[in-house]
Amino acid sequence: MLRSKLSQLREYITPVSNESQYLKNGTITPNEFVIAGNYLQDKFITWTWNIDDDEINQDTLKIRSFLPNDKQFLVSRKILCYKRCEDIDTLNKKNDISEVEKFDAENNVWVVENVNEDEKHIQKSTEVGDDDYGFEEDLVLEENERQSDGESIVVLNEQNKRYYDLYILYSTSYRVPKLYLVGYNHDGQPLTPNQMLEDVSEEYRKKTATIEDLPVFKNKTPSISIHPCKHGDVMKLLMTRMQQSQSDEDDSTFPVDTYLIIFLKFINSVVPTMEYDFTMDGG
Repeated sequence: MLRSKLSQLREYITPVSNESQYLKNGTITPNEFVIAGNYLQDKFITWTWNIDDDEINQDTLKIRSFLPNDKQFLVSRKILCYKRCEDIDTLNKKNDISEVEKFDAENNVWVVENVNEDEKHIQKSTEVGDDDYGFEEDLVLEENERQSDGESIVVLNEQNKRYYDLYILYSTSYRVPKLYLVGYNHDGQPLTPNQMLEDVSEEYRKKTATIEDLPVFKNKTPSISIHPCKHGDVMKLLMTRMQQSQSDEDDSTFPVDTYLIIFLKFINSVVPTMEYDFTMDGG
């Protein structure tokens, strides 16, 4: 909780910078945040500015003077989340997928490498001798069991289903976007902060996820924020890589309009089980 209070204080006392440096260090100005937000809303109908969200009473907002009243933050509602992050690790183990996490010191990012050993399963399953008379019968029984379990799986998935409202705010202290998560269970009841943390990947959960009240409303709304201390470095790296992948004949710089789409691509590694769209050709 102390970390949350310090973060809010830092946001309050840090002066706003209007010097564009997004190509230099991955940060953006409030004006560039608005430009990128306009582009995001135009390309993805699931994202809207606060003024266009029917569920928001504008009188309940805490207005920050360095942004237009109608463009204080972006929100996307009812994002589906069927699995907990720990379910991904369990599934990988069942499928014999070895996941190795390494730190890329040169680029200052964590990299996950997957080693799939499905071929070993295939080889093992084909090593069935002529004396294995019960093999076909076992396969039939296994298939019947799968069918009988179908309905219970559907019910389980429905109970596991969660919804999230995602909020993108501008951080004055780090000069980058900052993501906030507010979750609900399958019945629409608010999730506790600890339940919401289950849907943040373990690496980020330990280091950058913070429980704090959503700062856009006057009333208290518990949320999980993703601390933006490294966002600028990561965004700079992603933009550099994407620019390098473009045609050598294209000498144009990376447009700031697409900044938030690239940001959402990065955030997908933080909340990998949340089903929101971040593809460049979306919308």
